[in-house]
Amino acid sequence: MSFMDPNPTVRPIDLQQPGPIPLWIRIAFTLWMAVWVWIILQSQGPQNFWWLCNVAKFLVLIGIWVNSRLLLSSQAGVIVMVGLFWTPDFVLALPMGGSLTGITAYMFDDQLSLIQRATSLYHIWLPLFVLWLCWRQGYDSRGVYLQWLIGTAAIVGGWWFGDPERNLNYTMAPLGIEQALLPGWSWIPLLCVLTGLVLYLPGHWLLRWMARRRRPAVHTMNV
Repeated sequence: MSFMDPNPTVRPIDLQQPGPIPLWIRIAFTLWMAVWVWIILQSQGPQNFWWLCNVAKFLVLIGIWVNSRLLLSSQAGVIVMVGLFWTPDFVLALPMGGSLTGITAYMFDDQLSLIQRATSLYHIWLPLFVLWLCWRQGYDSRGVYLQWLIGTAAIVGGWWFGDPERNLNYTMAPLGIEQALLPGWSWIPLLCVLTGLVLYLPGHWLLRWMARRRRPAVHTMNV
């Protein structure tokens, strides 16, 4: 029995399996990703891809082409939850000229080019996109387990291979506050757990709630 799923041996199955995602949507997202990757490589380098949200975009790209409900579901929760934190902070910072929490402070850094900052606006529309994908394709509750594994790998990878000043996935300074109480070998596992509790689980519960509202009548099967 898992605290994340009341009955982990039973998984809801749609009465009718969804068809492939429309081709024009897959092509449009692929083109956007190509432009985004080029901008990031030119301005920030490949280390930037260790951020959880950036890893998520690559996996969403794969998911829409292979029509994988599990892969899309694994990334939906973290994308939605980050968007729920990022978007209000950015909107409130616009009239104030600065971020209240530090999450979107870089959006007001004149040392970064306008196009660099503009690429981060995906935090506003990408959650809506993945919500639509899960609404259309269905939500696979196993996604939260896969995301915990992927997220842990991204956090450890960013800490191990990233420059400390980049603070990838807040491995050095959560929300801009330097973490000096714990050594890295104990802080990183704790960060992996805390990230799951703050992002993965709430996102999972939100998506499950939406899935139940969309399809109250489902067949079940043991897996």
